[in-house]
Amino acid sequence: MEPYRYHEGQRAIQREANSVACADKLSAWVGPVADFARLADLVVLTRVKDGEQGVGALSGSAPLVGARGDGPEIELVFPSCITALFPAGERLSGIVINPSLARRSRFGGVLREEDGAPRLDCGIAFTNCRKYMTPTASVPAAPHFGPTAEEPLPPDHPWVVRMIEQSETVFLLSASPDGLADASHRGGPPGFLHYDPAGATLGWTEYLGDGMFVSAGHIRATGRFSLVVLDFATGDALRLDAEGDYTNIRTDRRERVDALIQAGEPFPVQGRMSARVQRAARLAAFCLPRARVEGRQRITSVESTREQHP
Repeated sequence: MEPYRYHEGQRAIQREANSVACADKLSAWVGPVADFARLADLVVLTRVKDGEQGVGALSGSAPLVGARGDGPEIELVFPSCITALFPAGERLSGIVINPSLARRSRFGGVLREEDGAPRLDCGIAFTNCRKYMTPTASVPAAPHFGPTAEEPLPPDHPWVVRMIEQSETVFLLSASPDGLADASHRGGPPGFLHYDPAGATLGWTEYLGDGMFVSAGHIRATGRFSLVVLDFATGDALRLDAEGDYTNIRTDRRERVDALIQAGEPFPVQGRMSARVQRAARLAAFCLPRARVEGRQRITSVESTREQHP
């Protein structure tokens, strides 16, 4: 596995945020991707085909995927059900996540089939910090692959508006200029997404992250993204396809070299995402319902860097 290669959209934001040195240091850092894959009770998968970005999710009790290897050589093994949406031979990316444990990693590679199982040798793999995740756990059940159906909705539909107003956990789907898909997590207090249904305008604050700007850089380069907003109670999800851009707000005086920073507030502002929604849809049974985990609190930027660390 080679170090992550940043494109100009990502580099532009890194320069604005003075995080080039930090991003370069992280480009070769993998972290415990295989371990976190085995812990995941939700796996969001995505790929770009014919200019459209598809998305699906595995959910249920961990482990949902098999994982072996470490460092530069990691293989993920998926259940055969994913090939209904993601056939072998295509580039596939995703995120493995367990919000109750605040563990998540991203991956990408070409899906292949061997011994009757879809397998992926990770060409891209890196681990994110523990911040901003609402502690939830998948309701115990047999593994589920969704969505089972997609229903287009007008952008001002009451369910669309309600889902955005109540949102706490979303997945940001984006792609590099050469069409390599990415799925990342975004989370915050209920209603951290802001939406004007009359104008179909969407925005949210990007909190202080690790300084790589992988997703924000994709959006800067392509002007396109999708959001998948989870409904914990039902497992349905709202998909929003949008055109937009990222504006960096935070500029540190000195070059940032550390990925983790302890701040004096839980949700420090890094930038702003602004967009216009082009299409909305309900993804039926995207994942299994999720239950809040009592006694666990969301990790934020006020925690020590040791607590934020994967």
